Amino acid sequence: MKKSLIAVIVLSLALIGAVRPARAQFFPNMTGPSPVQNIEGFTVAGKGSVAVKPNLIEIDLEVAASSELTGDAIVKYRDARRRIHDAFAGLKLANVTVEERGLLVDQKGMENPYYFRGYQPNARNKTEVQLTRKLVVKATNVRTMEEDALLQLIGKLLDVAQDAGGRVGGQNMFNPYYYNPYQQSSTGLVRFVLDDYDKLQEEAYEQAIADARTRARRLARLSHVELGPIMAIREITVPGDRTANPDDEVSRKRLETGKFQEIPVRVELLVRFEVHTKSDAKGQAGAR
Repeated sequence: MKKSLIAVIVLSLALIGAVRPARAQFFPNMTGPSPVQNIEGFTVAGKGSVAVKPNLIEIDLEVAASSELTGDAIVKYRDARRRIHDAFAGLKLANVTVEERGLLVDQKGMENPYYFRGYQPNARNKTEVQLTRKLVVKATNVRTMEEDALLQLIGKLLDVAQDAGGRVGGQNMFNPYYYNPYQQSSTGLVRFVLDDYDKLQEEAYEQAIADARTRARRLARLSHVELGPIMAIREITVPGDRTANPDDEVSRKRLETGKFQEIPVRVELLVRFEVHTKSDAKGQAGAR
């Protein structure tokens, strides 16, 4: 008698499990601080990608001047800085600007790596004061330019910068105590930047949601259940987050490369959908 009762209970549980919809994998941080466990539904991955060419180019310059007398260093620095600004203003290109970064006041020769390896400058000589400022030359609206026209523009900017006395490539801030070869990024003389990132990311998000919905509908059809609304979303891959740079005036999302080519903006999401048995879905539709 007991054995037959146990068999009936086991069979009943098996039949109940057979008609219940699939359960989604649960992610604790998808539904807020107090999620509900074991919510029925589908969790699927959705991917979106938008690839476009950069819309901005940047060239790093350095203007520097030094002298044993601070006053002389200031005069030289002002003249060098003015020459560069005047040279680019003379181009009369509306899409080209020159932005300034922070001013560095230091001793000339401090960037020499041998200084940190036991070498000391001659104490009998006067210290030369060096003033250095980083400049960033920017050219916007380059996405639709033909390659030959873009090369002509880049060549003109580089030639003007060097003819005006600017040092192309920026300052070499080598310090063996803080040097980490894995943190160095070399994009060449010119950076190609995807600066309208937010708009492109929005398109990639829309594609990822649509892709997730398509996958969930397929699973619902194969599982003979009705697909419900989205219950939760988790971001898996979202490019463009940049480490804070003290040279940047504002923190922003952007993608950079050393080559003028299409840059993909990819987004991957985990999306959880609510599901219902077809009988439940019909009942809810009748209640409306």
